[in-house]
Amino acid sequence: MPKIGERGNARTVLVVEDVEEISSQMATMLRGKGHRAIFATDARAAIKEAERETPALILTDLDLPGFDTLLNLLQEHEQLKKIDVVVIDINHPHLSHDKVKVLNNFDQLDDLLS
Repeated sequence: MPKIGERGNARTVLVVEDVEEISSQMATMLRGKGHRAIFATDARAAIKEAERETPALILTDLDLPGFDTLLNLLQEHEQLKKIDVVVIDINHPHLSHDKVKVLNNFDQLDDLLS
């Protein structure tokens, strides 16, 4: 039986990003590693997409307008609250929210999806 967020051998990652160029770069990296990327540009659209697709994880950035809203909506959603939220940031930010995993690079993301 496939894991949540899995189609065949590809894991589905919901990219929540409001800058199209960054979103495109993330998708290219994910596809290059054999994963499937789906997209949303804000918190509410992300919840709708996650309900429809049930991704393995959500990839976003700390500068996303509505970042806290996204975390709050996920936490309140019975089916989605267990989905990991991941940020790739080489500056090692310290977050007070334990729901968010901060990774240094895409290789760590690939390890998380394995």
